Amino acid sequence: MLLGLGIALGVAGIGFLCWLLFLCAVYAAPLFVAAMVCTTFYDHTMMSGSHAILAGIAAGIMVLVLGQAILVSSHDPAIRGAVSLLLVMPAALAGFGMTLGFSGLGDMGTIPAHLFATFGALCVGGAAWTRLCAIQAA
Repeated sequence: MLLGLGIALGVAGIGFLCWLLFLCAVYAAPLFVAAMVCTTFYDHTMMSGSHAILAGIAAGIMVLVLGQAILVSSHDPAIRGAVSLLLVMPAALAGFGMTLGFSGLGDMGTIPAHLFATFGALCVGGAAWTRLCAIQAA
């Protein structure tokens, strides 16, 4: 009884995390930029922690707004494709890491785990690409 409940809750938890990853995949690039700016400002300048966090949040918001503004205002497919690709790459990297972590929960070998993680990266990157391509040019 308890073993079945544990398995069911484990599958539900992994399913919830995958759903959350697919939902938030579009925001991976602004989050990545915000984290990099925050750590860089905190490590290499004399900023306090709160100022570095505020600078990181501002940089992430700027990337999000600028990326969506370019996607909305541009009619050139090459520019839209390049901006979408730049916004999708961190999402695909997050999908790779998460899928590789999930495959490490079982007794999977190294090569199958990396193949499975590559498939996960393609799925998450494709989902983010689809959501970004849904943004219509004005």
